[in-house]
Amino acid sequence: MNKKKLLVQVVAAILLYVVISLILEKEYSQATVVREILEGVVFGLLYGVFIWFREKYRNKKG
Repeated sequence: MNKKKLLVQVVAAILLYVVISLILEKEYSQATVVREILEGVVFGLLYGVFIWFREKYRNKKG
């Protein structure tokens, strides 16, 4: 998997996490938005690592 495709998936995951979290939170103060963005970045990084390991393992096995 190339870096650009991985980066696009990570950014999409971050955006989806932030938007869905804000909708469910129903609070849009600056502190809440910043907290959700930081949580989204952490989620996106973990998701990116997961995708990278999955693709690396899949390529070695196949």
